[in-house]
Amino acid sequence: MNGISGDQKIAQCTVAIIGGGFAGATLAAQLLRKSGGNFSVVLIERGARLGRGVAYSTECAEHLLNVRARNMSAYPDDPEHFLEWARFNHDSGVTSDDYLPRRLYGQYIGSLLQQEIERHPSQLEHVQDEAVSIARVGETAEIRLRSGGTLFADKVVIALGNFPPGDPRLPGRTPHSQRYVSNPWKANALGDIPGDESVLLVGSGLTSVDVAITLHGRGFRGAIHIFSRRGLLPQVHKAAAPWPPFWTEQSTRTVRGLLRLIRTQVKAAEKAGSDWRAVIDSLRPFTQDIWGFLPFKERRRFLRHVRPYWDVHRHRIAPEVADTIAKLVRDGQLVLHAGRVTNYRESTDCAEVELRDRKTRAQRVLHVDRVINCTGPETDCRRVGDPLMGNLLAQGLARPDPLFLGIDVDSEGALIDSNGIPSPVVYAIGPARKGCLWETIAVPEIRTQAAQLADHLALMLERQAELNRTAGAMVPDLIGQMSR
Repeated sequence: MNGISGDQKIAQCTVAIIGGGFAGATLAAQLLRKSGGNFSVVLIERGARLGRGVAYSTECAEHLLNVRARNMSAYPDDPEHFLEWARFNHDSGVTSDDYLPRRLYGQYIGSLLQQEIERHPSQLEHVQDEAVSIARVGETAEIRLRSGGTLFADKVVIALGNFPPGDPRLPGRTPHSQRYVSNPWKANALGDIPGDESVLLVGSGLTSVDVAITLHGRGFRGAIHIFSRRGLLPQVHKAAAPWPPFWTEQSTRTVRGLLRLIRTQVKAAEKAGSDWRAVIDSLRPFTQDIWGFLPFKERRRFLRHVRPYWDVHRHRIAPEVADTIAKLVRDGQLVLHAGRVTNYRESTDCAEVELRDRKTRAQRVLHVDRVINCTGPETDCRRVGDPLMGNLLAQGLARPDPLFLGIDVDSEGALIDSNGIPSPVVYAIGPARKGCLWETIAVPEIRTQAAQLADHLALMLERQAELNRTAGAMVPDLIGQMSR
């Protein structure tokens, strides 16, 4: 069955995946590998190209992966997969320590999905549309599309990736501000900025780095101001001697205790000739477990006090990218500010942004031609304005997680409804599971999710198909008995 809709009879069990970025495409590939011809996959994605999403659809060659090539395989059981693909399809000289272009990685994800499609012809259909609602119909789900079409599926997986950024509070800014860019990832959001204007990037994380790199790559000559409450830029990757795992299930379960533990390990690593990067990396396999062990109040304390510092140390940038940013700073073209916006107003000539310095408390007014929101993805699903998410919340088929980092799910990724009951039909993968897992936005974690969810769904569908076959075999016997 390929996207059967309306009153057509459903002949096979089907998985519908909503979203065709990295998470959705990788899950589709895993499902095809495990299907054995017993079920098909419908991938609902507005774009024509699968596997790209926002991150990997960039055309900027200077946008590099934030992870070394050796750690970017889409398959957890084949760690060399991406490295070998890159050597064959990009450059035979690629090393395991290279940070390759993100657009190349998008090509990789698209190619591995296409390879699975060729191995399993007629088992996947790409529906180029947008899902706007999901309703339970017996043991299946009815998915309505923006075009007016309808699909039915036995299982549905929401793989929407990161939500668009939420607007930060800028006192004085109106919804009709002409010089404010709400979402830098929208098509042509930066395309009309003249090369000699000045810009203010609100937020100093990975998004602001991407925007600064994009502007630099286009030959932008104007001033680039980057502003955030703490003025912290992402740290750079550097080679460091590996550090052994030190967290166990018996470790402290308070944020303060964990900070003391990490600082102790950093000091020991530095004495041994390594550095803090190796210590942070040694926590990577255990981050989801640590989050799961933290009590709710400690998770909230982490978000309030530690998160910005964790983010810039955990989510680092490639050395080449860091070098470009450092050069922009040295040349005086890029200026970093820390503090708060106290007022925002626009004139016919510019946007005036009043800042209060974090350390000195002094007021400063920046006159810039454009203000770009680089605060990163919104996580509160109540605020994203996505029609599908709004529909699920309105029906009570989904609810936000308690910290509003995504949607509430169980350990398998099944959506938990407003009554606290896991769905037997609708699942989520990727950033939507952040409240449950915390670490769920990077390739190493999402590829593991995809493999585990594919195993789970394949098992559920196999059991369901067996029940259907058993029921189908019983019908002739019952008819025969009744005729006698």
